[in-house]
Amino acid sequence: MLTCFLVGGRKYEFTLFGRIDGGTEGKASREVTINEPPTGGSCIAQPDKGEPLDPSFELNCKGFTDDEKPLQYEFLYLKEEKNETLGSGLDALRKEVTFPSGLKKKDYKLELFVKVSDSLGASKMVRFNSSIKVIHGWR
Repeated sequence: MLTCFLVGGRKYEFTLFGRIDGGTEGKASREVTINEPPTGGSCIAQPDKGEPLDPSFELNCKGFTDDEKPLQYEFLYLKEEKNETLGSGLDALRKEVTFPSGLKKKDYKLELFVKVSDSLGASKMVRFNSSIKVIHGWR
Protein backbone atom coordinates (compact mmCIF):
# COMPACT_ATOMS: atom_id res chain seq x y z
CA MET A 1 0.00 0.00 0.00
CA LEU A 2 1.33 3.40 -0.95
CA THR A 3 -1.33 5.58 0.69
CA CYS A 4 -1.62 6.46 4.35
CA PHE A 5 -5.25 5.43 4.69
CA LEU A 6 -7.75 2.88 3.47
CA VAL A 7 -10.55 3.96 1.13
CA GLY A 8 -14.14 3.15 2.08
CA GLY A 9 -15.88 0.63 -0.15
CA ARG A 10 -12.64 -0.92 -1.44
CA LYS A 11 -11.44 -4.44 -0.74
CA TYR A 12 -7.99 -5.09 0.67
CA GLU A 13 -6.15 -8.33 1.32
CA PHE A 14 -3.91 -8.52 4.35
CA THR A 15 -1.37 -11.31 4.64
CA LEU A 16 0.58 -12.20 7.76
CA PHE A 17 3.75 -14.23 7.34
CA GLY A 18 5.22 -16.12 10.28
CA ARG A 19 7.85 -18.60 11.20
CA ILE A 20 8.06 -20.93 14.13
CA ASP A 21 11.44 -21.01 15.80
CA GLY A 22 13.14 -23.94 14.15
CA GLY A 23 12.11 -23.40 10.58
CA THR A 24 8.41 -23.96 9.87
CA GLU A 25 6.94 -21.06 7.89
CA GLY A 26 3.32 -20.18 7.36
CA LYS A 27 0.98 -17.45 6.28
CA ALA A 28 -2.61 -16.38 6.71
CA SER A 29 -4.58 -14.02 4.49
CA ARG A 30 -7.81 -12.16 5.03
CA GLU A 31 -9.75 -10.02 2.57
CA VAL A 32 -11.76 -7.15 4.06
CA THR A 33 -14.01 -4.48 2.64
CA ILE A 34 -13.57 -1.09 4.28
CA ASN A 35 -16.71 0.55 5.67
CA GLU A 36 -17.96 3.57 3.72
CA PRO A 37 -19.19 6.76 5.41
CA PRO A 38 -22.83 7.82 5.13
CA THR A 39 -23.86 9.23 1.73
CA GLY A 40 -26.24 11.91 0.49
CA GLY A 41 -27.97 14.34 2.77
CA SER A 42 -28.12 18.06 3.41
CA CYS A 43 -28.79 20.38 6.33
CA ILE A 44 -30.53 23.71 6.88
CA ALA A 45 -30.73 26.13 9.80
CA GLN A 46 -33.73 28.31 10.53
CA PRO A 47 -34.04 31.18 10.98
CA ASP A 48 -30.97 32.54 9.19
CA LYS A 49 -30.59 35.42 11.66
CA GLY A 50 -31.00 35.72 15.42
CA GLU A 51 -29.83 37.05 18.76
CA PRO A 52 -26.98 35.50 20.78
CA LEU A 53 -28.16 32.95 23.37
CA ASP A 54 -31.74 33.12 22.03
CA PRO A 55 -33.02 29.53 21.65
CA SER A 56 -34.83 30.29 18.40
CA PHE A 57 -32.60 28.33 16.02
CA GLU A 58 -33.48 24.93 14.57
CA LEU A 59 -30.98 22.64 12.81
CA ASN A 60 -32.39 19.99 10.49
CA CYS A 61 -30.56 17.34 8.45
CA LYS A 62 -32.25 15.00 5.99
CA GLY A 63 -31.41 12.36 3.42
CA PHE A 64 -28.28 10.72 4.89
CA THR A 65 -28.15 6.97 4.22
CA ASP A 66 -25.93 4.11 5.34
CA ASP A 67 -26.32 0.36 5.88
CA GLU A 68 -24.71 0.55 9.33
CA LYS A 69 -27.42 2.16 11.42
CA PRO A 70 -28.12 4.03 13.56
CA LEU A 71 -26.56 7.24 12.31
CA GLN A 72 -25.15 9.75 14.77
CA TYR A 73 -25.17 13.51 14.19
CA GLU A 74 -22.66 15.91 15.76
CA PHE A 75 -23.57 19.55 15.14
CA LEU A 76 -20.74 22.11 15.04
CA TYR A 77 -20.14 25.77 14.23
CA LEU A 78 -16.96 27.52 13.15
CA LYS A 79 -15.74 30.46 15.21
CA GLU A 80 -12.20 31.87 15.29
CA GLU A 81 -11.10 29.16 12.80
CA LYS A 82 -12.03 26.47 15.34
CA ASN A 83 -14.95 24.02 15.28
CA GLU A 84 -17.09 24.23 18.41
CA THR A 85 -19.45 21.35 19.10
CA LEU A 86 -23.12 21.69 19.98
CA GLY A 87 -23.23 18.04 21.03
CA SER A 88 -24.10 14.80 19.30
CA GLY A 89 -26.84 12.22 19.26
CA LEU A 90 -29.10 10.08 17.12
CA ASP A 91 -31.54 12.88 16.25
CA ALA A 92 -31.05 14.67 12.92
CA LEU A 93 -33.18 17.58 14.19
CA ARG A 94 -32.12 20.00 16.92
CA LYS A 95 -34.62 22.52 18.25
CA GLU A 96 -34.10 25.53 20.51
CA VAL A 97 -30.40 25.82 19.72
CA THR A 98 -28.45 28.80 21.06
CA PHE A 99 -25.30 30.35 19.62
CA PRO A 100 -22.82 32.97 20.80
CA SER A 101 -22.53 36.21 18.89
CA GLY A 102 -20.80 36.00 15.55
CA LEU A 103 -17.60 37.98 14.99
CA LYS A 104 -17.77 41.47 13.50
CA LYS A 105 -14.87 40.69 11.13
CA LYS A 106 -16.99 37.78 9.77
CA ASP A 107 -20.10 39.98 9.43
CA TYR A 108 -21.48 38.17 12.52
CA LYS A 109 -21.92 34.97 10.50
CA LEU A 110 -21.32 31.47 11.83
CA GLU A 111 -20.65 28.56 9.47
CA LEU A 112 -22.48 25.40 10.50
CA PHE A 113 -21.44 21.77 9.98
CA VAL A 114 -22.63 18.31 10.86
CA LYS A 115 -20.48 15.22 11.27
CA VAL A 116 -22.59 12.20 10.36
CA SER A 117 -21.26 8.84 11.57
CA ASP A 118 -22.50 5.28 11.10
CA SER A 119 -22.53 2.63 13.84
CA LEU A 120 -19.06 1.39 12.81
CA GLY A 121 -17.48 4.86 13.05
CA ALA A 122 -17.20 5.86 9.38
CA SER A 123 -18.10 9.54 9.10
CA LYS A 124 -18.29 12.54 6.84
CA MET A 125 -18.41 16.26 7.56
CA VAL A 126 -21.06 18.31 5.72
CA ARG A 127 -21.41 22.09 5.60
CA PHE A 128 -24.92 23.47 6.06
CA ASN A 129 -26.52 25.00 2.95
CA SER A 130 -26.05 28.50 4.38
CA SER A 131 -24.51 30.30 7.36
CA ILE A 132 -26.45 32.07 10.10
CA LYS A 133 -26.02 35.61 11.37
CA VAL A 134 -25.93 36.03 15.16
CA ILE A 135 -25.85 39.64 16.32
CA HIS A 136 -27.17 41.70 19.26
CA GLY A 137 -30.07 44.00 18.38
CA TRP A 138 -30.60 42.89 14.78
CA ARG A 139 -34.39 43.21 15.10
